[in-house]
Amino acid sequence: MARSVRGAAGYDFLDRHAQVIERLVPGVRAVAFFDARGKLLRGRGPVPLSQVQLQVRSVLKSTAIGSGRRPLKAILPVSASERAAAFVLYAGSGTRGAKPLAPPVAGVCLVIFHIASVGDCPSVATLQAQLEPALACVGDHLARYAGESTRGFAAHDGVRDLEWLYEVTSPVLNRGTSQSRSDREERLAELVGASVAHLECVLGALVVPESQLRIIRTAEVASGAEDALRRLAPPILSWIQNKNRPLVVNKTTTWNRGAAARGAPLAVRLLAVPVIGHGRVPAGALMLLRPEGAPEFTRRHLSLVKHLGRHVASVLETDFDVLTGLRTRSSAQIHVAAWAQATPQPPGPHGVIFLGIERLGIVNDTKGFDAGDALIVRVAQLFAKPHLPPHAVAARISSDKFAIALPNVDAGAAADTARALQAAAARLPLDPAAAGDEPVSLSCGIACFTQPREFPSALALAQLACRSAKDHGRGGVEIYQDDDDSMIRRKSDSIAVIRLREALQNDRFTLVAQRIMPLQGRGDPEGFELLLRSPNEDQAPADLLAAAHRSQLAPALDLWVVEHALAEAAPHRSALLAANVSLSINITGPSLTDAMFLERIEQLIRRSRIAPALITFEITETIAVLNLAKGINFVRELRAMGCRFALDDFGTGTNSLKNLTNLPVDHIKIDGSFVTDILSNPQSVVMVRAIVSLARDLGIGTVAEYAENKRIIERLRDLGVQYAQGYGVEKPRTFKDVLNELSVRESQRNAALGREI
Repeated sequence: MARSVRGAAGYDFLDRHAQVIERLVPGVRAVAFFDARGKLLRGRGPVPLSQVQLQVRSVLKSTAIGSGRRPLKAILPVSASERAAAFVLYAGSGTRGAKPLAPPVAGVCLVIFHIASVGDCPSVATLQAQLEPALACVGDHLARYAGESTRGFAAHDGVRDLEWLYEVTSPVLNRGTSQSRSDREERLAELVGASVAHLECVLGALVVPESQLRIIRTAEVASGAEDALRRLAPPILSWIQNKNRPLVVNKTTTWNRGAAARGAPLAVRLLAVPVIGHGRVPAGALMLLRPEGAPEFTRRHLSLVKHLGRHVASVLETDFDVLTGLRTRSSAQIHVAAWAQATPQPPGPHGVIFLGIERLGIVNDTKGFDAGDALIVRVAQLFAKPHLPPHAVAARISSDKFAIALPNVDAGAAADTARALQAAAARLPLDPAAAGDEPVSLSCGIACFTQPREFPSALALAQLACRSAKDHGRGGVEIYQDDDDSMIRRKSDSIAVIRLREALQNDRFTLVAQRIMPLQGRGDPEGFELLLRSPNEDQAPADLLAAAHRSQLAPALDLWVVEHALAEAAPHRSALLAANVSLSINITGPSLTDAMFLERIEQLIRRSRIAPALITFEITETIAVLNLAKGINFVRELRAMGCRFALDDFGTGTNSLKNLTNLPVDHIKIDGSFVTDILSNPQSVVMVRAIVSLARDLGIGTVAEYAENKRIIERLRDLGVQYAQGYGVEKPRTFKDVLNELSVRESQRNAALGREI
């Protein structure tokens, strides 16, 4: 997970303290520091500011001298799986208790950590004991730096303005770079409202016709302000767009001489600044109104509002792609939604084309990214007249992917438009500076929709059709069809990914355990392999995992399994140890190469306090070989903790013998293809015997999968296989049932021992 570090400039020393705190407390998700007023100074990790800032300020308020109580610490709820420990910092004393001459509050340290359940939440006293030295140091540094930075300037209006400006324009830390229209409008509305309050205005308005944006915020007493805005907005916008510079009017008689004064006189003062849009021309205006009797707008006010206008423009830049000037996906969706109001005729059908530039990666690799960007721009320039009909909306979706929405166009007409664009693109060389290059090729997918609100779904279907076009060869045009096999698989994947994300988010998966039985009777311990079951009973586990791999969700799925398996097993750790039962957990290829995944696994094992020797991680032979260097590192790191490893599906990969000598594993699991026909296929018998002999010489245990009946189990025992797993041994049961049974067995053993004593 990438770490983010944002906050007030000059507090860089807090980053080092945050790193120390992360090392001291396992499972830390984020660390944040606030000043004595509750304003965020530094954040490391995803800090949910909107959820915790009010709580932090409440803690600070209750520490005020004379409040009668001075709590030093508190556990704050963040979400169902997260808690935050808040520690009040004091100058020169860390988290020292209240005394007659108690030191002043320097700020708050907030430590956000993950919990598997409410019962797993550590005590705040334990956390304080771990962090006391670090917190004392932070309190000292924080108080010293705050005193130095504000000495002599606390009462200066300019400093207060800069602090306010920083606060209202700083992005909330738990908001990502990708925001929906409603997110942006909420953020901009907060900014307009804050401007009205800070500059003591009666009304503020942000009007950007290009983005169909109109936000108005008023003070509690704003009589006549909205009527004034309604009459002033059109001439102000016209003036701003023509002059491209701010407008300040403090003398209300100015309005009474102009066109805006038709009707009753307008007794308001005005400050308006342009909001620059695409092409560096004004797209709208940010306007603030004061009543006639209020103080005049000054140069200081103008400077502040000009900065706010630039900030608004940067927020709205997400409506347009910087490289091509085309709309973004979310902006295109907004404009398609406007068709419902703009067109009087019955809706639809409408078409959407999803286009991808072929071989752009080759251009980037051979000619450089500048040449690739130039090609993207040249293709984007085709998405205009005469190639597109009026009111078409073109957008850049990602690096080499584009979408075009066509109003009142059926699938056939959309396909004609796509072919015309392909023909125009074919006349563009890959690189104008190079002779003899192949022509540009576009793959196109098409889907139709009836209502503008259906555009997002249609875009997803068009993308599936585009992928199908690529499957069938470069430069094709495919119309989405429900009966196309490749599209059905891709659509199934899309549905599976949605279900996967929902199940991960809501903990809707189930863990089952399948017994691994010892065959040779030499006191070998038994074990259980943990398997994942989907909440959707119609979806086979293999299909679930395949969809996770294709959508890059495999590491998240692996982490869910490890996290929940250890959390469920932790209360039964003594029963597992007494019975010497091991737990086998599968790890997929992408997780082997993820350093953060390895770090998180180590943290989870330590937190569970389960003996590492009882934990076995299974990796498939093919995946381990493809990621050999990183796979070996992953295995060695966890084996150093005491964990064990098994090589799954052994015998199906190339050079299995070499792989076995290169990978430090404790067991190999003989692939089920050699086990299911072992009673009838002499070659399978020879293969199993050879694997057993090789493993015995190397000191490695053997496990046979797919042992489906008693005869197969007896044959495996005769061949010297150490363990068997399959329906002939035991069908999978819920992991909870297995753990409860082990705990009952431990209780019975303890009771029997007590009777003997």
